[in-house]
Amino acid sequence: MKNQWRMILALVIALVVIVFALLNTQEVELNFLFGKFSLPLVLILVVSLLLGALVAVLVSTMTIVGLKRELKKKNDNEKQIKKQFEEDYQKKLTEVRAEYQRKINDNRTTDLNLK
Repeated sequence: MKNQWRMILALVIALVVIVFALLNTQEVELNFLFGKFSLPLVLILVVSLLLGALVAVLVSTMTIVGLKRELKKKNDNEKQIKKQFEEDYQKKLTEVRAEYQRKINDNRTTDLNLK
């Protein structure tokens, strides 16, 4: 059902484009620095639309690439921070265990000396 609606929408859009093209067939003169061109209005509009879409795609692609690069840097930084945190945690844990083991050994030595 979803695909049928898409097909109907595509047909409606195609019909609108065809009617638009048939209504805009008059010649239009374009003046550029290097010359003049006389083309049908519909052709000028379609080419302008395609160029605008191309520029939009290029700009959005550059933005996406930049955001992906930034995300990768942040993920790498997060991994490095987690690794450093884990190393610090393990070091502190080892120090605390050694301290408690030392206290246990001191208590045993004291208990043996008292007997």
